[in-house]
Amino acid sequence: MWVTLIGIITAMDAGLAAVPGAAVATAGTIATSWTSRSLTKTQMRVESLRVRREPRRSSYETFSSAAIALHDHLEPWITIGRQLDRPRTSGAEKWDGISHLSRDSFKEGYSDRVVELADEVGRYSRHVILDGPAELEPFVTRIVDVSGTLAALFRLMQSFNSFAGDEGRSSMAYNTSGLSDELRQLERAVRDFLLEASAVLDRDLLT
Repeated sequence: MWVTLIGIITAMDAGLAAVPGAAVATAGTIATSWTSRSLTKTQMRVESLRVRREPRRSSYETFSSAAIALHDHLEPWITIGRQLDRPRTSGAEKWDGISHLSRDSFKEGYSDRVVELADEVGRYSRHVILDGPAELEPFVTRIVDVSGTLAALFRLMQSFNSFAGDEGRSSMAYNTSGLSDELRQLERAVRDFLLEASAVLDRDLLT
């Protein structure tokens, strides 16, 4: 009888001992499953950020490159060349910035290229706005506005040349005194945009 009781008690102890082991195994399975799902979600999130970040980076770079190209195209003429078109008035003590411009003032294709670059700035700006985020919009608008101001003379030259006919030496007077400052504004605007855009891309990686 005692042997039988001892056998029953031993079996019960073995069964009870198996319960914690099963619980540990179940907890391990749950933990492994949770870790797997967590890693999958993290990988999906990283991929989503990468997919979003690359188009942004591309549009930011294309937009800023167009603005820089416009700046570099205009800089030699604004800093030096426009002074060649100033009036040759011997009695003038100080140049008022008025230049007398004609189709001969620029090499062939120069004015058309300015307008083309300004149009590219406007077109690529829309890509940046679409890619976001909205906080970049003021920086983008500033670049577009200054680019448009710098290109205004050359749009006017295109119109002037279209009705000037073959009178290639017909000229128009234009106040170019503000162009140097506007060129510097464009340079600063592009720099500010790039700094803000860089912060956005860095934040995308940390989000």
